[in-house]
Amino acid sequence: MQPSHNKPVIIVGVLVLAVLLFFISSFRVVGVGEVGIITQFGQVTRTAQSGIVIKAPWPIQHLTKMNIKTQKEQQDASAASKDLQTVTTTIALNYHLTPLTAKKVFVEVGTNYSRVIIDPILQESIKSVTSQYDAAELISKRNEVEIALQDKLESKLTDRGITIDNVSIVNFNFSTAFDQSIEQKQVAQQNAAKAQFELQTATTRAQAQDVQAKTLTPEYLQLQAIEKWNGVMPTTVAGDTGTVFNIPIAR
Repeated sequence: MQPSHNKPVIIVGVLVLAVLLFFISSFRVVGVGEVGIITQFGQVTRTAQSGIVIKAPWPIQHLTKMNIKTQKEQQDASAASKDLQTVTTTIALNYHLTPLTAKKVFVEVGTNYSRVIIDPILQESIKSVTSQYDAAELISKRNEVEIALQDKLESKLTDRGITIDNVSIVNFNFSTAFDQSIEQKQVAQQNAAKAQFELQTATTRAQAQDVQAKTLTPEYLQLQAIEKWNGVMPTTVAGDTGTVFNIPIAR
C-alpha cells in the first residue's frame, strides 16, 4: 500500500491536470478563410472570425468551422433542348459564403449545404435554361447561356446565403445522331461554298474570253505584228498575196 502522505500529492496532480485540460479546451483556432460558429446546447450563440477563440469547454459549447473561401462545384446535367435534343452539360460553379451568411447557412441547412441545396438547384437550373435554346444555339450563344445560368442560380441561392462568383460551361455533349447531323451540315455547306466558287470562276473566265474575242480583231492583230516587226524584210513570203502586213512587196 502507498503511504497515506502521497494521497494529497496525487489529488493535487489530478486537479491540476483537470484544470489544465479545462483551460486548453477553452481555446480553439479558427483558420484564415474560415468563420467559427459557436453553439451551446444546440443553439448558436455567436460567430468568431479567424484567430484564437475562447469558449466554454466542451460539452458546454461547441465550435464548428465554416469555409468562407471561394469553392468550386462541377457537375454534369442531362437535359432536353428547345428542339428536343438530348444535351449533357458540364458546369463549373464558383461560390462562397460570407461571415454574415455562414451562420444563416449553418442554422438553416448545416455543414452539408453543398449536397442539400447547391447540387439540386444547379441541376434544376441547367435543365431550365437548356430548354430555352435549340441545340445549335447552345453552341453559338454560349456566353448568353452562361449569363442566363448565373442569373438563375443567383435568384435561387443568394437568399439562401450563398454568393455566386462565376458560372462557366465546361463542355456540351450531344447525342451521336445530332453530332452526325452537324457534321453532314458542315460538309454540305463546304460543298455548296466550293460549287459557288467554281461557278464564279467559270463565269469570270467566260466573261474574259468573250471580251478577248471581241477585242482581238484582225486590225488589232495586224497592229500588234507591225509594232513587233524588226524592220527586216522576209526573204520569202508564203502565199500568193505578195504582201507583208498587207503591204505590197515589189518583185
